Amino acid sequence: MAVNFVQQQRIDGENAVDRFGAYSIEVDGEVIIGATGEVADINNDGFLDLIVGAGFAENGEDIGKVYIFFGNGTGRFDGSPILSAADADIIIEGENPGDFFGASVAITDINNDGLLDLVIGAPGTDFAAMNAGSVYVFLNQGGAPNFFPSSAASADLRIDGNQAFSQFGSFVATGDFNNDGLPDLAVGAPVFDVGAAPDAGAIFTFFNQGPPTFFPTSAASANQTIFGAVTDEGFGVNIVPVDINNDGFVDLVVGSPLHSPSLALLSAGAVYVFLNDGLGNFPTSITTASQTITGSQAGMQLGSCIDIADLGGDGDLDLIAGAPQFNPGGATNQGALFIFFNNGSPTPPFFPANSNAADARIDGENPDDFFGQSCHIADIDLVNGPDILVGATRFDVGTAENVGAVYLFLNQGFGVFATNAANADLRLVGEQAGDRFGSGIKTGDLTNNGLQDLLIGARLANFGGEDSGSIYSFIQQVQPPVNGDGRRPHCEQVIASRVIADEIFYIEDDEFNIPIGEIVVPPGSTIDGVVTVTVLQCTPRVDLILNRLFADLVFMVQKELTITTPDESLIPLEFGMRLERSLEFRKSFPSVLEGIDPDLLVGLECHIVRIAGTDIVTLNPSTPNPVTGELQNDASFDEELTVLVKVKLVQEQQFILQACSPRHQVDIDVTTSPNTGP
Repeated sequence: MAVNFVQQQRIDGENAVDRFGAYSIEVDGEVIIGATGEVADINNDGFLDLIVGAGFAENGEDIGKVYIFFGNGTGRFDGSPILSAADADIIIEGENPGDFFGASVAITDINNDGLLDLVIGAPGTDFAAMNAGSVYVFLNQGGAPNFFPSSAASADLRIDGNQAFSQFGSFVATGDFNNDGLPDLAVGAPVFDVGAAPDAGAIFTFFNQGPPTFFPTSAASANQTIFGAVTDEGFGVNIVPVDINNDGFVDLVVGSPLHSPSLALLSAGAVYVFLNDGLGNFPTSITTASQTITGSQAGMQLGSCIDIADLGGDGDLDLIAGAPQFNPGGATNQGALFIFFNNGSPTPPFFPANSNAADARIDGENPDDFFGQSCHIADIDLVNGPDILVGATRFDVGTAENVGAVYLFLNQGFGVFATNAANADLRLVGEQAGDRFGSGIKTGDLTNNGLQDLLIGARLANFGGEDSGSIYSFIQQVQPPVNGDGRRPHCEQVIASRVIADEIFYIEDDEFNIPIGEIVVPPGSTIDGVVTVTVLQCTPRVDLILNRLFADLVFMVQKELTITTPDESLIPLEFGMRLERSLEFRKSFPSVLEGIDPDLLVGLECHIVRIAGTDIVTLNPSTPNPVTGELQNDASFDEELTVLVKVKLVQEQQFILQACSPRHQVDIDVTTSPNTGP
């Protein structure tokens, strides 16, 4: 499937050096870069909003701000293609210069009132000690325009760090650690000193106590602290709460790009897994982590970004980790993304032990691209499971250096991806030299059409002043550009051969089996007829044909066909049509589905697709070999589609399939493995 994104809007930081949408932490001269943009429905109107932190804002004073832009379903947060952060619907400003308010942002419903609240880190505050840092909690008041106050001084709660210069609040994450139904907090302090290990870092966890206090006011009263142990590691960034071993408890997976496994592997990086004991307790040190995955090359900085999802489709959560300074084949700072499949064990280890043993690796395109600086998992094309997006913040465009790029890698099934950025399914690039486009990547359905759209940060863009930073929104469009001549410009032809058994295929489901179609052709005869195929498919997805996963939908397809054969043949015909976006969404069903047992429709919410027109399939073999046919799609609608035609023959033959569409990208998929049938 072709995937297309169209830029909808660019939002620029207010002032020079704001670095809108990103934050960086320096640990002993090394810099850890994080993104601070989130998408969530803050005002409860059914549209995703954008929440952006800018810890370096205000005119170089580093007071920091958080901006909220209300969504409207268009992918733009107002009508203009270019927007200033100053025009945000809500702006919350930090209290004092040097606070870095907005360095981290998390969204959750703290008080379980159905409204999303804000958790905001300010790692430079001096309330407990110089640069001890703080975390602010803002409860959503639920009414326009005062969902939140305009100043951090009016926050509902503030939690202060307990060690000078520890930068408590550099990273915040939420999850129900003690399984009581309330969201708890995990807060990183990457410059926390641990014994004789300065800047080793720490993570503090806080259980939600409910109203009116919710959380203690000091890191000293945290429910637990997980300590780093290596000097200058900066442990406490890239925290992902997730149930990694499927035991029903939220664990912690933490990327630590400055970890040094040995003197020979300085800043090789690591990813840690900390299992939850069921009561919200985790191992208390990186030395006792449930599993540690280490980088295998000095300076590669494994764990600069991490994300987790079931890439392989086996029900277990897999891990991706970026290493932007990895040198494949000696190419300096080309970068790579490593993929680690979860082995499904209830106990560790779950993943390979180091990057050399990773299950897969995607290499950057060029030296000094810093591919893997950011990464994100989302199901972009709704086929074969989650896909991967990777940022290369120093990608050059011609002579323009450090423009930046974001690559999309579509899941080819079972967690298989292209192995080099040069073979990515899509590449988006920034606008100007030095922008560092790709410093942050988020996805969300901004237009409520069932497709994931993109939000991409460019932390050093200069549109609002030098290094003011920008965030771009890109809307996914299924339909490629129209040529306008209506003469089937998009065509693809496939020539293949296969041995096909003569079983009859069915759509298999727990409740019903429907034969797709079977025609027995007497010798020398011609048969004209109509085959009507009705397919019902709702969540969860089912395997329709040969292990292909189709989008959730209901469709009805009418096929007119003419078949002429030189001898008697059994030719079962299979037709599958997949829309990547349905035309309508209904809870009731059209009359064309009256032939289906109504019991099958009770309680189902399905996408309904009405196909206008017919698909003409003509197979006119004049000799046993070859067999030729042409598929012409005359359906009229504004969505990209894939038409899948499978013809089962009783002997090995060569066949040619050609599919053309007047306005849409055409994709032919030919399966060469033998059919097995039900």
